[in-house]
Amino acid sequence: MINIGSKSSEHAEVLDNFYSFARRLDTYETAVKDKHLSYYSRSLNGTFHFIRFETRRMSNAMNLMRFNNFHLNIKEIGATGGGAHKYANDWDRELGIRMAKQDEMDSLVAGMQFVMADIVGESYTFKPNSDAKESLQREDRRSSEASRPRVDQWWTSKKVQRDNVMASNLYPYLLVSIGTGVSILRVDGPRKHERISGSTIGGGTYWGLCRLLTGSDSFSDVLDLAMKGDPSKVDMMVGDIYGKDSNALEKIGLPSDIVASSFGKLVTKPNPSEGIKEEDLA
Repeated sequence: MINIGSKSSEHAEVLDNFYSFARRLDTYETAVKDKHLSYYSRSLNGTFHFIRFETRRMSNAMNLMRFNNFHLNIKEIGATGGGAHKYANDWDRELGIRMAKQDEMDSLVAGMQFVMADIVGESYTFKPNSDAKESLQREDRRSSEASRPRVDQWWTSKKVQRDNVMASNLYPYLLVSIGTGVSILRVDGPRKHERISGSTIGGGTYWGLCRLLTGSDSFSDVLDLAMKGDPSKVDMMVGDIYGKDSNALEKIGLPSDIVASSFGKLVTKPNPSEGIKEEDLA
């Protein structure tokens, strides 16, 4: 939601300039544009663009608005989350832009329901791909340790679309929002929800640990680093507990190469850091 304080004759030009900026921007200082998330909404007849700053880079986000003179025309902008309250005075004082604060959980549920109904194929799950697993196991037997495939590659290799996710008989359901922390909501209908649980261990936990354990200074960099790592060097796998060929695995219904305890393998090592690289920790 953006309120543009200009005459009707200027309104279209201001919007055109703003949309043109959103389409052409790749990066700006510490801004990241998630191009793969952009999509055209048939119901709104427009394209969604996603540009993000880490909260600690809020001054850079304000500089972006100032550099492009958006603050000369934008008088009010919709905002939610803790930052809508924490930084509201800064935006008003330095840019003259008021934050129209929206309830975070209301926005989360309404936004999710809109996206699920508006984007075809947005609802999906991941299931084990048996063929890929067998292929990787054969390669694993032939490969040296250095060239061995990552143990978890097969597990999320099969993306399965779910249909009719917005049917009326879907309710109630649980919505798990993983941000800095984790919130768990029970949704009983459109805009009918309550927070029933949560966890302090979330994205902030992961990012904080990565900043301590690696040299990465951006979340995107640490995700790229993680893609190169081998989690089996750090995490305790089910096979480390039961043995890779144990009959017990069939009874519990889990493969040997699923994580049982994050960082758990370091507990059993005489020297926890031996043979561990930054990418394994990420």
